Amino acid sequence: MNSRQESKLKMYLTIREFLRSNPSITARLPNYAEFLTALDEAIAQIQANGELQQFSTMGIADNKKQLRATLIMVAADAARKVQAGAKYAKNTVLLDETNLPETTLRLSSDIELVNTTRGLYTRIDSNIHFLTQYGLTPETQVDFKNNIDAFDQAIPQTRQSQVGKKENTMLVSQGFEAGDAAIENIDILVEIIRLSQPTFYMGYKNSHKIVNTSTTSLQLKGTVTDFMTGEPISGATFSFYSDESSEAVLIKQSAAKGGIQIKSFSEGIYTITTSKIGYETVTTKQIVSADKMSVLDVKLVKEK
Repeated sequence: MNSRQESKLKMYLTIREFLRSNPSITARLPNYAEFLTALDEAIAQIQANGELQQFSTMGIADNKKQLRATLIMVAADAARKVQAGAKYAKNTVLLDETNLPETTLRLSSDIELVNTTRGLYTRIDSNIHFLTQYGLTPETQVDFKNNIDAFDQAIPQTRQSQVGKKENTMLVSQGFEAGDAAIENIDILVEIIRLSQPTFYMGYKNSHKIVNTSTTSLQLKGTVTDFMTGEPISGATFSFYSDESSEAVLIKQSAAKGGIQIKSFSEGIYTITTSKIGYETVTTKQIVSADKMSVLDVKLVKEK
């Protein structure tokens, strides 16, 4: 849920608590019990799906990110060892096939990374008889394969969680629609006793006030640096794409120190391309949440 929705939910809860604390008055309102039940059900739907919406995707995405980083580290180390063995054996074909610096692995898409590392695993398996002395053994191969399989399995899980989050978002929205309808019906009923119960009436109206509970003044902070030197890159273009649109929903350029700041941005999962003349374009995924600042760290590699 975004901060506005969280504030509205608090308003629902405040209204419900106020109504329940005045049973002798609300008992006089026709059809009141029906509308209060509708409000209860709306609140339950919002709370249940709001929690799933918040936690399901983040945890799975973080896990996949960790698995990817581990696989890249293991694969890069294995490739370096194969290169050493192939160079000594003067095996130019193996040298060419396993020339996989860490930079190349990091710039690969998820599917490319899986295919590349599986190919490297196969090359090592075929030459394990002379690569053992370089630290590549049947045992390290088991570990390598487990890392590949774990990351491969995490890819569809992330996609499924994104679909699940969309469903949760839809159910949260439906919950607010039902909640608004219930409140609207109760509003009409309360007008009946506006003159006979002025204190109750004013208290009910005051419970409608929505206070913005957001404490985050900055929603997304990003930096772009040169991969080799670590120097910040100014004038790099960040283009944000949502799943619902093929066109960029936001374009920002990095400042002198390579940074961008976004104070207000719709929550969701974004595909972000970062480009600069003379550098290879990098595509990343970023989850933007309404209740905390998202951090984007991009490193660009100069074109060859």
